[in-house]
Amino acid sequence: MWIRRSFTQLETNEDAISRVRCGRIVMRDGKLERIEQHGMRSPVSVAQVWWQAKFAALQGDVCCLDYHVPRGMNAFMTLDYVRSGDATGFATAIGAFQVLDEIARLRKSYAIVAHVSNARITDRHLKRAGWERHLLDWPGRHFIRRMQPSVSSSA
Repeated sequence: MWIRRSFTQLETNEDAISRVRCGRIVMRDGKLERIEQHGMRSPVSVAQVWWQAKFAALQGDVCCLDYHVPRGMNAFMTLDYVRSGDATGFATAIGAFQVLDEIARLRKSYAIVAHVSNARITDRHLKRAGWERHLLDWPGRHFIRRMQPSVSSSA
């Protein structure tokens, strides 16, 4: 996958990161390692997920989140793929989702949507993290994380 830019700090690169339409968040050992800007979204297949789980598993306390902003829907983000290492800790996983939330805030997104196919990610865990079931009449497990509107301080 072609990487255009990589950012190691969220705070000092907010403007550039807010313009990333396709990206990957990489957390390692509870800390942000980098946010990668990708040139295009790479769709994930069931075969790819199986292959990576069987032969290319991540090692250590690492969590990667792939996301994109759909064309024509700038107010929304899609969480495309989550990969975790064989020793991923709670702080690393939650930290990656917090970075995703911060990117959504910077982009002024209304919501993040995801189709969750991994049974190890339970509805209860997602609910505790602020996600709710969505599109109940569609096949699969669809979730949405609605973002809190920014409060402007005009007096």
